[in-house]
Amino acid sequence: MFTLSKLTAAVTVGLMAASSTLAQTCSPQFTEGTPYAIASNINDSYIWLFNGASAGVPSAVHLEVVPPQFSTWFLTSTSDGGWTISIDSPAVTCVTAPAGEDATLTTGSCANAAGTNADFSISCASCTDSEATSCTLVAASSQECVIVPGDSDGDPSIRSLECTGTPEELWNIFAP
Repeated sequence: MFTLSKLTAAVTVGLMAASSTLAQTCSPQFTEGTPYAIASNINDSYIWLFNGASAGVPSAVHLEVVPPQFSTWFLTSTSDGGWTISIDSPAVTCVTAPAGEDATLTTGSCANAAGTNADFSISCASCTDSEATSCTLVAASSQECVIVPGDSDGDPSIRSLECTGTPEELWNIFAP
């Protein structure tokens, strides 16, 4: 026989389990050497493009409406469980997230990337063999999120002290 307190406890446990399930995330398993595209979760027609800037030049990563051809990115695991995002395979030139007020993503060396501004932890709401959706990208060096500019058209920046799951912090990574 269920008493009111037992019923309340059962409902509470059920609600806690449901909210825990909703909050679960996955760690994607990208295939090294496979090209990927990275798009804004706000509007997936906005994708990361490499603008050809040389290493260290700000705004080497630009976000714009899908062009005729995707820029491809290669993800390589680091020794601390993170990922580098490079323009080449094997990884030589990586996306970096320099610390600083309103810093934008740029490129730099992939050498010894673990724990540096070229090392990103990636956590997603959904992961399959070919794509990961609603992902946060956190720079290992500063523990800050990569965010979409307010107008979703410009340079992704690294200005969020913690990932809270807001739409501006979410990215989709997929094999084009």
